[in-house]
Amino acid sequence: MKKLIHSIPKVLIKSNAILGEGPIWNHIRNELTFVDILGKKVFFYKNQKTTIFKFGRILSSFLPSRKDGEWIALSKHNILKVKIVKKNMIKKKILKINQNKDNRLNDAAIDMNGKLWLSTMNEKERVNSGKLFCLSQDFAIKKKFENFIIGNGIDWSPNKKNLYFVASDKKRIFKFNYQKKSCKLKKKIFAQIPNKRGKPDGLCVDIGGFVWVACWDGGCVIRFSPSGKIDSIIELPISRPTSVCFGGKKMNKLFVTSAKKFDKFKNLEKNSGNVFIINTNTKGTYTNFFN
Repeated sequence: MKKLIHSIPKVLIKSNAILGEGPIWNHIRNELTFVDILGKKVFFYKNQKTTIFKFGRILSSFLPSRKDGEWIALSKHNILKVKIVKKNMIKKKILKINQNKDNRLNDAAIDMNGKLWLSTMNEKERVNSGKLFCLSQDFAIKKKFENFIIGNGIDWSPNKKNLYFVASDKKRIFKFNYQKKSCKLKKKIFAQIPNKRGKPDGLCVDIGGFVWVACWDGGCVIRFSPSGKIDSIIELPISRPTSVCFGGKKMNKLFVTSAKKFDKFKNLEKNSGNVFIINTNTKGTYTNFFN
């Protein structure tokens, strides 16, 4: 187990997002996508150039499909198929998720079988109405976990036997024994975020099985060992990192999205809402595509 070596976090994209989230590295297109949930935008970063599309509605996740030029998007209550034709986004609703009226869809990820996993959250952050769902290719939706306020990051171990899931309000990362064919889950607490390190938000897993999580109001990214112990803490120059993913040609670059933060005098924290990059001596796993 080699010691982690990493660069100082630097601003890669001046996205100026209200609530930047959901970074995904598409290794086929060599492209980073992420969203601004409240700004209702989706960003594409490729060859050091950023393209921005206005989505027109709350957009919590934007995920690649096996069909080139198509994506799966999560809005407040709906799952949509999105196709980009020239400079236009063509949206088609494929499913509405029936849930508490104060809930909305939040983070999401695609498993090795092409199934969509999605979390929900209570927007008022008061009620344990959050849920974790799995959507099969025939659009059958199944509830897998519940009894939390804010559902967040989702990813799998390199051997695909474990699913990691964040319940932000509980400051916990859960680890599920994952059965690929049945999608049955058996859970346990994998890690608890330390005091003064905020709440866990988005996460990703590297090729060594280490779990990386962005800590909202904690100003850092924490790397946990496969046994759930803190291996490293990377300090960030902003308070609200929101999510992480590995990418780049060698898959050794960690991308970190963030949210804007204002102090009590309404002064904006410098570089909050931008995307940061951290070079590492480890690598991430490739993203999966929706079938």
